[in-house]
Amino acid sequence: MKKGFIKYTGYIVYAILVTAVLLYYRFPSEALQSHLVRMAGRMDPGIIFSARSLDPSFPPGLRLQEPVFSLKKRPETPFFKAQHLSVRPGIGSLILGDTTWFFDAQAYGGIINGHIQSGEDGKIDGFFLSLKNVRLHEYAFLPHFGVGDFAGNLKGNITYNGPPDRIVRGEGAGDILISEGKIDLLNPFLGLETIPFGKLNVRFTLKKGTINLTSVSLDGKGFQGSLSGTIRLNRITDRSRLNLRGTIEPIASFLETLKGGPALLSLFGGGRKDSKRSFVIQGTFRSPKFRFT
Repeated sequence: MKKGFIKYTGYIVYAILVTAVLLYYRFPSEALQSHLVRMAGRMDPGIIFSARSLDPSFPPGLRLQEPVFSLKKRPETPFFKAQHLSVRPGIGSLILGDTTWFFDAQAYGGIINGHIQSGEDGKIDGFFLSLKNVRLHEYAFLPHFGVGDFAGNLKGNITYNGPPDRIVRGEGAGDILISEGKIDLLNPFLGLETIPFGKLNVRFTLKKGTINLTSVSLDGKGFQGSLSGTIRLNRITDRSRLNLRGTIEPIASFLETLKGGPALLSLFGGGRKDSKRSFVIQGTFRSPKFRFT
């Protein structure tokens, strides 16, 4: 019995090795790449996909060199590009029917990896995303989100279960840390054009269409603060409802060096020792209502 088991195991290993060698040496890279380009166009006519090369990898999967994804209306600014991207299916998940696709990318100076879950119909129904040392200033598409120029090193984990095009129906959680960051404001406030910060840590959950900011802490060169509360999502993003509370405390030595520093300090009691202020943010993303309490 033992001898027969070893014999047939050897046959299986030999078949896998031969298949892998044939796959590597006779892989129709250009033909498959063209097929993927056409498939991406059918999935979403607004997306343009390209890659310098596409090759098989082991364990069985694909490795794309310099993949680029752009919007047809903004082809000059990719919304995602990488030095390389590897994708492979989970063998066990294929046997069970549902498919889990594992991916690993080197992009924006860091590493992005995780997995995507899809059902038997091929539609995505969840994902896990891990980011390590991603340089935000290298992500050229970020200004299109309306947050201005953002810099810093990003790391964290995000989990989501549900249809990606209907976030209000999904559930998820995340823990994100941005270090050595800064924001160049689109509209300067009291002469303040840039907000530098040492660390920005955000923890949140998503359930029943509501993002719960369980913990947001800012430890920066100009300000220190915290934030918590909820964001009630709307299908039209800028109509999402805000219900947030927090505290903010300026670093007087930093503000004194700014053009609008004195005006800002006056909002916090003229720079006295206890200058921490509480505030609330309500309204919507389109029309936020901020006030000190």
